[in-house]
Amino acid sequence: MKKIIASILFSMSLLVSNAQISKITPADLVQMRLYQDTLRMLGDSLAYSKDWSIREHAAVQMVRTLVKTLKPDNSFYYPLDSQMMITTLYPENQEFRIFTFPLKLKDNTYRYYGAIQMRNARLTLFPMIDMSLFIENPQTTSLNCDNWYGAYYYNIKEIKTKEQHYYLLFGWDGVDDFTTRKITDIMWFNDAGIPQFGLPVFAVSDTEIKQRVFIEYKDDASPTFNYDEEYEMIIYDYLRPENPMSEGIYMTYIPDGTYQGYKLDKKTNMWVFQEKVFDHILDKPPLNKPKYKGEDPNMYIKPDN
Repeated sequence: MKKIIASILFSMSLLVSNAQISKITPADLVQMRLYQDTLRMLGDSLAYSKDWSIREHAAVQMVRTLVKTLKPDNSFYYPLDSQMMITTLYPENQEFRIFTFPLKLKDNTYRYYGAIQMRNARLTLFPMIDMSLFIENPQTTSLNCDNWYGAYYYNIKEIKTKEQHYYLLFGWDGVDDFTTRKITDIMWFNDAGIPQFGLPVFAVSDTEIKQRVFIEYKDDASPTFNYDEEYEMIIYDYLRPENPMSEGIYMTYIPDGTYQGYKLDKKTNMWVFQEKVFDHILDKPPLNKPKYKGEDPNMYIKPDN
């Protein structure tokens, strides 16, 4: 029965999607498809070129081409989900979509590009400026689109309570050739409808509150860090150094097979740290169901040199 219902809902979503695309004029559709082809080619250069100057040029052109693609009226309904290197995420309420993509720099660190497009007939776009290099206390600082802790987002979860309405954002940050981070950030809209990042809702302890949460680990490790629908909580691998003598050296941290996380306390509206999520070690981490056939919900694309 669940498969039948899922099939019906999927068919309905296709009908709705086709009806929404019909809001875009034929002439605009033709031009948008041409821009989409350009984005694919630029994405290939961004991902695979060994030449830093080519990657940098591709990133700049991707920003310009993406804006051109979104300029026609009702462009929100044009799907860009298949774009190489650009992740496109929609919350459950479909009120906006968020684009992100990475640029590997000459020194093997990363810069991120992003934008939030609102579901309006006329283009309403909020560019996100990656200022992570200059943010001194990123886990406890309130941020905005002009001062964004850049990441390559792979999942979004809408959270709505009587007092609050915000979105959990799960992202990847390729710090350098030795260390990688995954991030849970929070995005919300102020009274003027402007996106903001971070909220003091992650209760690590009675005395330590964070606005966003990081895990940092060895570059070739693959820990999970995501929202789990079944357990209704944020779950991530517990990380420890390969050698006890390497405590605090995150380039040696790997998953040990146990899990920690954050559970929403609906009385306090705080995400409370859970030191031990399960009473037994799982062979595989709990995963969200893929949104698209064949998609790994914890998958990220890491560009080559």
